[in-house]
Amino acid sequence: MNATWNGDADRVAELVEQARNHAGNKTYNDEAALSFSIQLAYYAAHKYYTDILKLDTGKGYADVVYIPSFKYSDNPVLLIELIYNHDVNVVIEQIRRQKYLERLAHYKGNILIIGINYDKDVLSTDPEFKHHSCMIEKA
Repeated sequence: MNATWNGDADRVAELVEQARNHAGNKTYNDEAALSFSIQLAYYAAHKYYTDILKLDTGKGYADVVYIPSFKYSDNPVLLIELIYNHDVNVVIEQIRRQKYLERLAHYKGNILIIGINYDKDVLSTDPEFKHHSCMIEKA
């Protein structure tokens, strides 16, 4: 949670990678497996948030949204969008283009957009081996 709240995208990507390695899902390279890994990585969020999977935004579905509980209402909304084999900038652009934030308008100014990419083609022999990348923006 701290890495997300602090905007440390590299650390978030690292933690998602660790969660993905522990997920033990046979369908490693699909969106459901990535979504499960996100939920595992953000397990501690349940103390502070209510999670909504596939939030209907009118022009698409936000993959995972964490809405702060009443007790922690100062926490930002976490809007997490997942993507495969693309630059994480693409996912942030998608959120804005599809107007996902309009569905969360009453939280404006207190939303973190978290784009997470999984690149299945990264070779494990690469010294910079990491399948996941992340971008975090305030909205």
